[in-house]
Formats: sequence, structure tokens, C-alpha cells
Amino acid sequence: RASASSTCAPASGRPGGRPVTRVCASPVCPTTHHRRRMSYPCKTTRLTSHTRAAGDDEFAVFRFTLGIPGFDDQDIPRVVGLLGASLLVLNHLSSANLSDAQSRTEVIGGCLAAACVALPALGRRLDETGSVTGGTLDVAGGEQVFALSSSLAADAPKAADAAWSTYALLTQTNAVGAFLWVDGVGVVCARGSVRLPTTGVSAPGAAAVTLAALTASAEAAVGLLELKSTTYLSDRGAIDTVGANTWGFLPPGVESVLVQPASNGGGGKVRLVLLSEKPRAFNAKQRAWAAAMANKLATASKGETM
Repeated sequence: RASASSTCAPASGRPGGRPVTRVCASPVCPTTHHRRRMSYPCKTTRLTSHTRAAGDDEFAVFRFTLGIPGFDDQDIPRVVGLLGASLLVLNHLSSANLSDAQSRTEVIGGCLAAACVALPALGRRLDETGSVTGGTLDVAGGEQVFALSSSLAADAPKAADAAWSTYALLTQTNAVGAFLWVDGVGVVCARGSVRLPTTGVSAPGAAAVTLAALTASAEAAVGLLELKSTTYLSDRGAIDTVGANTWGFLPPGVESVLVQPASNGGGGKVRLVLLSEKPRAFNAKQRAWAAAMANKLATASKGETM
């Protein structure tokens, strides 16, 4: 137990028990390289414990990548599948007489190649529908705002409901921006990344200026205020199809839009608009959450006036 004791045991000695040299198993012991330094005891227990404690905190995660610019490593199975399919075709064309065994092998190889080709797309679809990147608000062509109407901000309970609801939407779903439209009033609440007329030119103004700009953009948005039921534009193709790419409040980096209508109980209609930079960002669970938050915000906006 030389490495755990305070001193090292003698390895050899003269008659009378007088030690000549000290041998220590520790690699840090000074007597390992200088055997004649008998007056320095070897203390390794504390040093070893410190080394282990430091080692517990030092770790790294390594991920193997090909490092090819412009190539996503998730597409490796697709490349392998296409290569395998090409080899199967060449093998089939070069064979004069096909045996039953070769035919069965080609069928199995074709199925495996097709699975490899489809695997990256399936993986991305599962990632998009299952993951939540709440809190990531930066999107290309947008700027972050948080604005409440003066009448909503004057009512502390309603202001707290609106602030909490919009915060929950941006953290519990893939939304990067959200605002609430009230018929006859305009936009009364906005949070997250949106596009304003001053985006890229100057910083957002006061809350009233921000809400006025969003109201003007929403009024000019073709088809937005005519939506009477839940509308989910899952990707850029769907956005372009309905003409939503002309909506002024939509940043260029947005890939999906969710419009959730609700009623505030006083006969007024509201529309909660959510924006995301991810395609197919809102799965069924997130859309149900958005519907619940739309009802809550509709209740908070009851009695809103210009």
C-alpha cells in the first residue's frame, strides 16, 4: 500500500534496518527518479484525489462527421442506398443467367437500398414533429418585440395573463413570434420575432407604435382576417400557395404559420397568429396548446378598445 501511505516502504536495506533506497509505485513520487532522496516522504493520496476530482469534471462529447462543406451528415444513409442500388443494377445487367438465389438477393438489396434512401427524410420529419425548441426567437428578417395595448396594460390581471400566455407559447411550442388580433380593435398583444416597417432600419418604437404597425400589416394581409377556422400553413409551399408570403408582418425566415381563431365571450372574434422558422413546426399537441392559449388570451382581451 505504498501509493496510499504517507511514506514509502524501503525496498532493500543494510543490516540494522537502515534503508538505502525507497521505491514508490506512484508515477508522481519524486523518489521514482531520484532514489537517493531518502529524506523526502512520498505523499500521493491527496494529489490522487485532486486529480480524480478534476477528472470527473473534464469530459468531452465527440461526434463523427465527414466535414464536407454543404453536405449534411444525415444524408449518409441516402448516399449509401443510392450507391448500393447502382451496384445492384450493374450486377443485374452484367449477369447473363439470373439464378433464383440472385433474384432473391436483388429483391432484398433493393428493399434495403430504398429504406436507406427514405431514412433521412423520415428522421427529419420525426425531429420536426417531436422536438420543441422553445425560447429560440431569432429568425431571419425579423426583430423581437413585446408590446401590450394601453388598455390591456392598465389592467394588471389581464396584463399578467397576456404576458404569461405569450411567454408559454414561445417556450412550450416551436413558435418564434406571436400576436393577437381582435376584430374592430386591431393587434392588442405581440411578442417574439415579427417584421415591422422599421425592421433593419431602426429599433422598434414604443408599444403603441409597434402595435399600430402590426395592425396595419394585418389589415393589409390578404385572406388573414377572413379565416374563420384553424389554419395551419405547415411549410413554405403552403405559405406561397395561399399568398401569405405577401403578409407584411411575416419575416422572410418563417417557414410555418398557425392562425387560431377564438371568441372572447362578448361577441368579438380574435385570432392568435403564431410564426415559426421550422417547417411543420406545430404538431397536433402544440396546436391544441395554441387553441387553449387563444381562448385564454381572448378572455383577457374582452372589452378591449382602440
